[in-house]
Amino acid sequence: MPFEQLFLALRARSLVVLGVFTLTTAAALIGSLLMPRQYQSTAQILVDINAPDQVSGAVNLDPNPLHIQEVMATLADVIGSDRVIFKVIADLKLLEDQQALAQWKKDAGGKLSANEYFAEFLREHLEIKPTRESSVVALSFTNRSPQFAARVVNSFVQAFLATQIELHSESAKSNVPWFDAHSQQLRETLEKAEERLSRYQQEKGIVVSDERYDAELTRLNDLSAQLTLVQGQRVDSSSRAHEAQGQADAAPDVVQSPTVQKLREDLAQAEAKLQDLSGRLGVNHPQYQSAAADVQTLRSRLAAEVRQVARNVGATNQVNVQRENELRGEIATQKARLLAMRAQRDEATVLQKDVESAQRAYDSANQRLSQDRLASQIDHTNVTLLTEARPPEVHVKPKIRLNTMIGALLGAILGVASALVLEHFERRLRSPGEAARLLNLPILGSMPDGIPPTAGWRRALGWT
Repeated sequence: MPFEQLFLALRARSLVVLGVFTLTTAAALIGSLLMPRQYQSTAQILVDINAPDQVSGAVNLDPNPLHIQEVMATLADVIGSDRVIFKVIADLKLLEDQQALAQWKKDAGGKLSANEYFAEFLREHLEIKPTRESSVVALSFTNRSPQFAARVVNSFVQAFLATQIELHSESAKSNVPWFDAHSQQLRETLEKAEERLSRYQQEKGIVVSDERYDAELTRLNDLSAQLTLVQGQRVDSSSRAHEAQGQADAAPDVVQSPTVQKLREDLAQAEAKLQDLSGRLGVNHPQYQSAAADVQTLRSRLAAEVRQVARNVGATNQVNVQRENELRGEIATQKARLLAMRAQRDEATVLQKDVESAQRAYDSANQRLSQDRLASQIDHTNVTLLTEARPPEVHVKPKIRLNTMIGALLGAILGVASALVLEHFERRLRSPGEAARLLNLPILGSMPDGIPPTAGWRRALGWT
């Protein structure tokens, strides 16, 4: 339908549109006025997420918004749980209210118990709304009685706080016996580990300072230094002994011997004296024979001294070899002793670690036991009542202004729809252009608006 035709049709049937609009708006207004009033009371609680732990004093500094949302969702679930709602039912004494029980019998018809019925009723009218980007939770309850709505909200707050305390204390109380028994077992394990360590240290002679091992290690180092010195001496004495066994007269020890040098000087003088006497006296002369005997004696003594020096060099070499072998044996024995002591130390270290591990486990269990004992006696939580619920003065339902506006909008739509339906079933020509378009005929003339149809003929015939 063209816009012009639509406009003309609505203008022609404006009374219908206005009537439907008026009736619908009036019906919405009257219905809103006749609906029972509903009042909503609200209380606010503050959840201190970053509050220090009541036992350990630890502070949760987690700024993650997801963590805050999880905490708020958990609190909402706890508030709406049966445990809290049953406390509210008991606090409001609904099971003793005859009027409430009569309403339960009427509505439930025996399908639900009184507790279940009242719980569903409270859940249906309770709204739990965490405030965005904060730690505040709003609890609202809607009812015909503003006083009852305020009582229900305050009862929910008190029941939730009591449930929070019970949950913390009950969990701690249930943990105390287990941790107490576990601590006793860990203490026995610790005592046994300490006993094994002490017995092993006494059997092996291990002291806490471990001075014995250090002393043995120092002795090994000293023996190693002595072995190095003796090895050098043995190499030198072996070389000298080899030279002394080959050419004893030219051996350094023989050449450097003072006794050999003195005997060689005496032999040289005796030989010179014998040479001098041989030029002047005969071989049978007593002086010559005496000088010859002296030379022979000196040569014998020199040969004996050279052999003695050579034997001394060989003996020194044997002593050095024997000393080297002895030091090697002592070093091997000392190493074996140190290895044994190290094995004992390692075993003692294992036992010491067992003691430390048992000590840590015992301390941890004992600390948790102390924390649970303290937590079982705590009578407050990190939730605080921020705003107490009060009986509201203004109802929240029905919303008369909003319902009237919706009725007016709906009335306008129904009015326009009614006019279009009437126009569809009772079609009329509203303009010359529409007549020409529908009849497919040219327009010869038209009557002005507001002039009766006969007035034109009267004017044409000259009757007026």
